[in-house]
Amino acid sequence: MHPVVTKREYNVHYYEVDFKRRALPTTLMNYFQDIAIHQSEKLRVGLDFLEENHLTWSLYQWDLSIKAYPQFGQTVTITTNACAFEKFNAYREFKITNQEGELMVYAYTRWVLLDTKKGRLTKIPPRIYEAYGIDPDKPNMYEMGKLKELNESQYKKEFSVRYSDIDTNKHVNNVKYVEWAMETLPLEMVTEHQLRHMKVMYKKEAKYGDQVQVLTEIRGNGDQWIAIQKVANNQDTTLCLLETTWEKN
Repeated sequence: MHPVVTKREYNVHYYEVDFKRRALPTTLMNYFQDIAIHQSEKLRVGLDFLEENHLTWSLYQWDLSIKAYPQFGQTVTITTNACAFEKFNAYREFKITNQEGELMVYAYTRWVLLDTKKGRLTKIPPRIYEAYGIDPDKPNMYEMGKLKELNESQYKKEFSVRYSDIDTNKHVNNVKYVEWAMETLPLEMVTEHQLRHMKVMYKKEAKYGDQVQVLTEIRGNGDQWIAIQKVANNQDTTLCLLETTWEKN
C-alpha cells in the first residue's frame, strides 16, 4: 500500500502577495489547506463524510520551510500526501515546486482526529487508512520537535475574533493565528527580512467574539532573527505558540 499523492496547479494572484510581489506565508498555508481538503473530497472522506460520522480533523502542528517564494503571476505545482497515521495522530506533507520541478516550499504537519459528539480524541478508523493509502502495520517514523519558550515579551498586540476568522468547525481558522502573529512583529523586520522557517503549535481554540493577544520576543544574531510568539486569550490561556526564523533580504 502506498500513500495517495495529489497534485494541483495554483496561480499566484495579486491579492495573495506582499509589496514585493511575493506570496505571503499565509497564502502558502491557505494553498496547503485547500489541497488537503481537495484530496479528502476526491477520496470521499471529506467534509460530508466527517460530518456524517461525527468526526473532525484538528491541525496541531506546522513545520514549514521556504527556500524560494512564489511570485505574482507565477504558476506553481502543489503536492500533498498523508505520511503516517498513529492512533489519533495523522502526519501530512506538502511541497511547492516551480515549472522546472525545483522545490520552493516544504511543509510537514501533524493533525489529530476528534469525535465531535464526545468532544475528545478518537482513533483513526480503517476507512480513512484505506482512503489515503496508509498501511496500518507500518510503524510511524515521523516526529515533530518542540518550540522555543517565550522568556519575556518585547511587543504586544490585541485582536478581536471576527466572523470572517471562523472556519467550518466554528473555530478560528489556523492561518488566522499566523496572521495575528505577523501583525505583531516590527514592520522593519518583516519588510527587510524574509521568513525562512516557521513552526506553529496549536494548544486551544478561539471562537467568535473572543479577545486575544499576541506576545512577541525577538532574538537576533546579525542577519538572522528568531521571533518567539504566544497567542493567548483574556484568561492568559495559551492558544498557539509560534517560532519563526527570518533572514536579511
